[in-house]
Amino acid sequence: MKFQRHSSHQNSTASNSTQRGISLIIVMIFLVILSILGVTAMQSSSLGSRIARNEADRALAFQAAEAALRDGELDVKNLKANNTACLAASAGCRVENISRGDGFDTSCTLGLCDSRSFTTPVWEDTTRWTTTGASVAYGTYTAAAALPVVGQQPRYILEYFPLGDSVVYRVTAVGFGANTSTQVMLQSAVKAPPV
Repeated sequence: MKFQRHSSHQNSTASNSTQRGISLIIVMIFLVILSILGVTAMQSSSLGSRIARNEADRALAFQAAEAALRDGELDVKNLKANNTACLAASAGCRVENISRGDGFDTSCTLGLCDSRSFTTPVWEDTTRWTTTGASVAYGTYTAAAALPVVGQQPRYILEYFPLGDSVVYRVTAVGFGANTSTQVMLQSAVKAPPV
């Protein structure tokens, strides 16, 4: 009997050791699963914040493009940002006011493009947005204050389209976000003011 007790005690000890080993493996598996879930949650959170940042930058670029569009429309109407007349050659105004296509040419000097002879739209040529003088920086001819926060001031191009006795100008504007690679392009049409 003594021997049996001893044997049963050994079996009990071996069984406890096995149970402790299995428990350790189960705990380790749970730790690995929890770690994977934690890493996945962090990556998802990081992706969400990047998406939010990009969307905020795109919204900023859109607002900058809208501001440049309004600036170009004021330029066509020969008005300053405060809606007062922009007299030719006065501070913050063009040397010559825009009048029925005068000064518009195919090289888009001072952002004034005569688009009648182009085979592709003027605004699709990316060099026009980077070449000095081919597009106009926001506020150049309206005396509008520079926009804060944007990586680069928005720009616009004016295109001349005679339609019989009427004249229509197309304003194309590009706005930039805080990151200059974030860009939004907008267009509008403005009928020429009466002469």
